[in-house]
Amino acid sequence: MRLRLLIFIFLLSCPLPAGAEEDWRLLSPGLHFRRLEAPTASGSGSPALWVLRIAPQLYRFQILHTPPRRNAAAVWQKESRAIMVCNLGQYDENFNYLGLLVKDGHISSRLSGKQQGLFLAEPSEPGLPQARILDLRYSAFNEDHNPYTQAAQSIMLLDRYGQIRVRQSARAAHRSLLGQDRQGNIIVIVSEGRHTLWELAGFLSTLPWLGEIMCMDGGSEAQLVIATENYNFSWHGVPQSLPDLPWPAARLPVALAVYPR
Repeated sequence: MRLRLLIFIFLLSCPLPAGAEEDWRLLSPGLHFRRLEAPTASGSGSPALWVLRIAPQLYRFQILHTPPRRNAAAVWQKESRAIMVCNLGQYDENFNYLGLLVKDGHISSRLSGKQQGLFLAEPSEPGLPQARILDLRYSAFNEDHNPYTQAAQSIMLLDRYGQIRVRQSARAAHRSLLGQDRQGNIIVIVSEGRHTLWELAGFLSTLPWLGEIMCMDGGSEAQLVIATENYNFSWHGVPQSLPDLPWPAARLPVALAVYPR
């Protein structure tokens, strides 16, 4: 507890990220939540984006994956008692993960050459960031000599230089994103309305405090649950081809959980 307090005091002494810091709601030390509005010409529904900022120095990350079980994020959260659960990565129609997936140091799925985003967390070696986004376009990575015990590969949406890494498309859906800011905090974003990836990336590229951003599965798989001592939030998207009605949340084969250190 004393270590967490010292780290929190250190974080408070650091320069604040660009933007209106007062717009962030403090949920607990190192955990902040806010709403952004992303205009869209090709999508529909609410322009709201819900953004969670997590300090890896204070929170640990755990991949939830116990095949063949699949759960909605709310069920994963209830079972794991994590303070946050979101959907993670992408998978095929048989729920096989697309790309590298590492849970507790064990490789469940191998590296794909098609996806250039990699979420890494909980290193087994000292001196490494507790969590990070690695862009495989610019950084070498060997899955057989990986010092991180948690890893999940997916598509890069926006890189550190502000370059959009997806093609233009008219497909609009509820979106779920995972990334990091310029200070190394992990960022989780879900869209309340439907957006094309191109337009959403264009909006995010205007935020100077954001760094690398990865795409997770969208539509009904886009899910975020927060359950802290003083705050609860639960949201999930709907299937892309269906109207915005209260459909049940999709059952996820893989999710990402967050716990206090």
